[in-house]
Amino acid sequence: MSAPLYRSRPGGFDLQPASMPEALKINDFIYASWGLSNSFLIVTSEGRVVINTGMGFEAPVHKRNYDAIDSGPVRYILLTQGHVDHVGGVDLFKEEGTEVVAQAGNPTYQDEDERLRAARASRSTFAFAKTIARAASLAKEHKGPVPQQSKPVPTITFEDEYEFELGGLRFQLISVPGGETTESMLVWLPEHEICFCGNVFGALFGHIPNLVTIRGDRYRDALTVIDSIDRVIDLEPRLLLVGHHDAIEGKALIREELERLKGAVRYVHDETVRRMNSGQDVFSAMQEIELPPEFEVGEGYGKVSWCVRAIWENYLGWFHHQST
Repeated sequence: MSAPLYRSRPGGFDLQPASMPEALKINDFIYASWGLSNSFLIVTSEGRVVINTGMGFEAPVHKRNYDAIDSGPVRYILLTQGHVDHVGGVDLFKEEGTEVVAQAGNPTYQDEDERLRAARASRSTFAFAKTIARAASLAKEHKGPVPQQSKPVPTITFEDEYEFELGGLRFQLISVPGGETTESMLVWLPEHEICFCGNVFGALFGHIPNLVTIRGDRYRDALTVIDSIDRVIDLEPRLLLVGHHDAIEGKALIREELERLKGAVRYVHDETVRRMNSGQDVFSAMQEIELPPEFEVGEGYGKVSWCVRAIWENYLGWFHHQST
């Protein structure tokens, strides 16, 4: 295997709020506007499709960039997950007749995120204080009122798969419950072998998935993560458009990276379970479990030791039989 791709890609502290002066052209019909999460525009002869909309205060930047490319109606807004940095700009983009499409669990997740907004924000501010300050500064520079954060209600939801066509372009939406949220989805363009994967692999591509985040969230199940990675491998994409930072191109490279990531998650899961069954305590397992060289991945937005504890407690709960 070649050197892991994560070594040459930006990290979590490189995430910045939307400020691009113009959209980035991916190909003849796909454009991107980077921000705290990536937003994408797909242009067809029958209207536009927007994939993720950024935070509410970022939406004017994304919309300005996209309107400069094409002025057609926004026919669909596709949400790869319910996190605030993906759904926040929906209200600014939504027009009469726009369909907002998400996996069926999206409204429930948004309700939970709203319920715990203060708690989760307070637990993550320390890590993103400079980024938040820059976001506030950029929002003040925006001409006109800064949009409020959206809490969109999807007009179309689906359980496992949903398909539609627009302007001769076929879209397949695929549920991947092992993503950062259990209602994560892929957007797959089969004729072009292009996959918009949001944060199905975590915030940083090529890094160990954060099975429980620093801000606090529900545990991600390691075996479900593996199943979701397999769904992408089986598609055999030639281009991955991810939730943060640049695209990954090339079938061989994408498969190699995903097989490495899958192997890393499988190794940590199986080794954790083995030690659970042998009677070892969780804290010793956290200190001792390390990835073998063939499964080396980054730890830029999560750690192997955190995954060990998340797997352990997801199976056995918080009680470690050390005191009563």
